[in-house]
Amino acid sequence: MGGLQPPGMVPMDLVAVIRHKVLTEGVPLREVSRELGLSRNTVRRYARAKSIAGPQVVRDARVAPVRDAVRVEAEALWKDRRSFTAGKQRLTAERLTELLRERGHEASARTVRRLVADLRRGEREVTVPLVHPPGELAQVDFFEVWVELAGVRTKAWMFLMRLLHSRRDFTMLCAHQDTTWFLAAHVAAFAHFAGVLAAVAYDNLTAAVAKVLLGQPRLLRPRFAHLVAHYAFEARFCRPGEGHDKGSVERRGGNLRLQHMVPLPAGDTLAAISAALQRRIDEAFLRRAEDVVAWERERRALRPLSTEVFDPAEVRLVTLRHHASLMLQGASYSVPSRWCGGEMEVRIGPETVVFARGKDDEVTHPRMPFGGRSVDYRHLLQPLSIKPQALRQVAHELVAQFGAPWPALWAALRTRHSPDEIEAARRLAPWLRDADKEGMARTATRIAHALATEQLLPESHAPRLPSASLVVPAALRGYEVETSDLARYDALCAVARVA
Repeated sequence: MGGLQPPGMVPMDLVAVIRHKVLTEGVPLREVSRELGLSRNTVRRYARAKSIAGPQVVRDARVAPVRDAVRVEAEALWKDRRSFTAGKQRLTAERLTELLRERGHEASARTVRRLVADLRRGEREVTVPLVHPPGELAQVDFFEVWVELAGVRTKAWMFLMRLLHSRRDFTMLCAHQDTTWFLAAHVAAFAHFAGVLAAVAYDNLTAAVAKVLLGQPRLLRPRFAHLVAHYAFEARFCRPGEGHDKGSVERRGGNLRLQHMVPLPAGDTLAAISAALQRRIDEAFLRRAEDVVAWERERRALRPLSTEVFDPAEVRLVTLRHHASLMLQGASYSVPSRWCGGEMEVRIGPETVVFARGKDDEVTHPRMPFGGRSVDYRHLLQPLSIKPQALRQVAHELVAQFGAPWPALWAALRTRHSPDEIEAARRLAPWLRDADKEGMARTATRIAHALATEQLLPESHAPRLPSASLVVPAALRGYEVETSDLARYDALCAVARVA
């Protein structure tokens, strides 16, 4: 006998009593039938059944004439919804109800909700288990994280490349989620694995994809396309809005934040924090013997790296007009004033910005965040030497950047000409002119001597005494020419304004 479904009049607890008395206690069927008030055939059927099935709930097919009447129209609208929706402007059950009513169907909102539930159930994707041969595929993504950078809580971006066969991970903390950092992280990842995968899967992040065209082909950013061509791997892209297409890296990124980034990782530089994080991840990986064996298979399947290292920097050619500074990605950088009016090459790397004019003439700045500024006042010596008002505004920052003995010179000039700080700036300007011509080191030595002798003007700008050999005509010997003094000019201007 097979599984037996008990009739409704015999409760399951009574079936248990029948089977226990007959099978366990050995009570005869006739006695059990007489004791429980059941027929002998009923007792025999339950006692000899090999299994007892639970009660089955059988739903009768319900008649739904209204739903059946609108089903065809509702299914047609649902299948055609892509033609009149876009992005997050999706077709809801409530809106579908209104559209059906506009077409003459009097269906309730509850009926349409049930129809929509059936339609969505029919479109539900089925997860298919995949097999990834060694060296075939990796998945990549960015994740927002927080770190303690030099004691300051700072937002960063974690680049994660996950090899699907061996489940080995590479991470790199990036200051920006842009193409330059994205490419630099790829270079570091391939160097870490000492090889290149056959294909890498991405979502449609802006660091790689400039535009998703109709039919979902991708227009790649030129520098990302250059990276793909350099390493000769296949760039695969997920469907827009379908994060589960690369669910392995998505889940792993969330796990890494919980397993290795609590409490917040701390360090003096982002590179140091990133290196410490990668060490922790590698140590945890080596404790999984099965994954280590898989990594040995994958390592042998990776393609070797090219001898030429890919440069992730963005290169631009710009022309300076009349400003000795340049705005790049929301940050300001100074360049030598003598470069104004000419062309120069700009290389924007992950951590530095390099300005070059010719092969041997270049300037390097640390890459600044949006709204930041990096000014080297050695680039502005000549314009500041002829603009005392501008020099006055930046003098404190300038002398602090130049270092000793410039702060002492500025303090001495301010003390001597107090409270007229503009006059102190005028006296500082000749020193900048000399530094531009002679170099900072030689000018610093002369400033130290000037401070010791309290001669705070450069020799080239000090008032010259008449030469003893100079012959003055008799008609001019009664005249005395005073030495020019800009402070007196300012005083005369003040008197004129009062008058």
